[in-house]
Parts: sequence; structure tokens; C-alpha cells
Amino acid sequence: MNKIKKQGIVILLFFPLFSFSCDICGNYMGLTPYDNKNIVSFLHRYRVYNGYRNYQTQGHFFPTGAYKVNHNSLSDSLRKEYSSKDFESFKIFELRLKYFVANRMELNIFLPIMNNKSRNNEALVNSTGIGDFSFFVGYHLIKPNLEKKTKHKLILNVGIKLPTGNYMVHDNNINRLPFEMQLGSGSIDGLFGVNYLWMKKNIGINANANLKLNGKNSFNEQLASSTTNFISIFYKVPIKKVYLYPAVIINYEYTKGLYTHKVLDKVTGINSLLIGPGFEMYYKQVSFNASCQLTVRENKFENQLKNTGRLTFGVNYNFKSKRTNN
Repeated sequence: MNKIKKQGIVILLFFPLFSFSCDICGNYMGLTPYDNKNIVSFLHRYRVYNGYRNYQTQGHFFPTGAYKVNHNSLSDSLRKEYSSKDFESFKIFELRLKYFVANRMELNIFLPIMNNKSRNNEALVNSTGIGDFSFFVGYHLIKPNLEKKTKHKLILNVGIKLPTGNYMVHDNNINRLPFEMQLGSGSIDGLFGVNYLWMKKNIGINANANLKLNGKNSFNEQLASSTTNFISIFYKVPIKKVYLYPAVIINYEYTKGLYTHKVLDKVTGINSLLIGPGFEMYYKQVSFNASCQLTVRENKFENQLKNTGRLTFGVNYNFKSKRTNN
């Protein structure tokens, strides 16, 4: 097998396929591209809730002030209780490192910076800072044979999320912000996941299932166990030294919600199905990815904001490891 063809197959096999998360429940167990190569990545995620259930049928990705910083002062005038201007938005700027400590074992580190914003009845809340750091180890139980037409890969993951983010953020009136607006959860959480990839020729399917077991913080707040699962169907389009990967992504995320002093607030629960396109481009040691997902199904609570969808952008750089064999 010539070197160029082998490199193309390796890139395809370990295409990250837009690994996703439940941004509010904090469950993130994404995989980065390339097999047995170290990677430094920067990922930006944006998610928005806009439009009230049973009041407004349409939600918007970019309601005023949700993504771009709004320097205009807020109006004190009275208006309708449920406004199309109300929103909750969550932005994450995440630096990631994957390093192979052995031929089949990788160490992953996620370092996020959070920007959470909400507008309700003209009251704007904004919290920005370092989020909760995550660490997990991935073990490659099944490694694909590059010589075969049909290839399989199976990775088992286990890790931990540390309470490095501030979970005591207050507003101007010295009131503690709601749990979902905090930069961190204040708890130590366990992360577990499995990733399976099947591919034949230029077509592939990637399935990823993740579970997060959440601990309690000093306020006796505990998010119920959360799960994030996705399936990606992708196709490889080689153009000389560039590899393009259009994909269709189906993502499901679930948690019962937030317990405070062992009492469940059902409105904080998440049960959402999102579908949308993804796209990734590889050139030598660099890759770029982008995706957009819209919510097609979710639990409905009256007078609550709808889960509109999310956007993801990323850039990755890979480098070889002396500890591994490629």
C-alpha cells in the first residue's frame, strides 16, 4: 500500500465526526481525529434556547444579545411577560489535548472557558470564566486493519470532571444565579463512554454513547445522571491532498434534571433529539470542522424556553508520538 493511500485511510478512520455534548448537563466525551497521533484542538460550541413553548412557535439561533455582546442599556419599560427577546445562550471555548501514553491508550484533557447569558423580562445576566476541567483515558479495544476493505474501531473511555469552575456566581443584587447559569457544577463527576466506528470504502458510521454520573456540591445540588448519544453517517470526498467529509448527525441527550436537597425540579430535565449536517476538511496535519443541529423533538414544559439548536466549530493539529506505532 503506498504512503499517500495509507495516510488517506488513517485520516478517514479517525475522523472525529463532530462529537457532541449536552452543554447544560456538562456531558462531553468527544474524540479527536487521527489514530495514535497526539492532537491539540480548539473547539467552539454555541447553544441557544429561545421562543416559549405554547406561546411562540418559532425560535431563533441569534436573538439580540445572545451571541454578540450587546452594549445597549436595558429598558425598564413594562412589556409582555413572554417575549421573543428572552433567551438562554451557552458558549464554550475549549482547548483540548490528546496524548498517547501507550500504543492503545490515550489521555484526553479538556480545558473550557464558559460564557453563559440569559435575558428574561429585560433583565440580562452574563457569567464568563473558566469552566470545569475534564480528564479521561481512552483504551483502543479494537484497532482497524488498514489492509481490509471493512474496518472497525472500538474505544472505551473512563474519566473525571473536576469542580474548577465557579459555581457561586452572583448577579448585581448579590443573588446567586440559577444552576444552569453557573460556570461550573461544584461537584466531582464520573465520565464513561464507548465509541464504535464502522466503515467500508468511502462510507462510514460512527456511534458514540456517553454516561456522566454527577456528584453533589455544597448547596446540595446534584444533576441526575446524564447521557449523550450520537450516530454520524459520513462520506469521504478526496480532492488531491484534501479530504472532505460531509455527514448527517443524529444526537440524543437525556437527564431527569436538577435535584436540590433531593427534590427534583422536573422543568430542568433534558430529553432532546437533534439532527443536522456536519462537515470536516483535512489537509496534512490540520483539520477544520463545522456543524449545525436543530432540535426535532424534546420534552415540552409550558412557558419554558425551547431548545432551538447549536453550532460547533473546531480546528485541530496533530503530531506524532514516539510511544506509538503508526
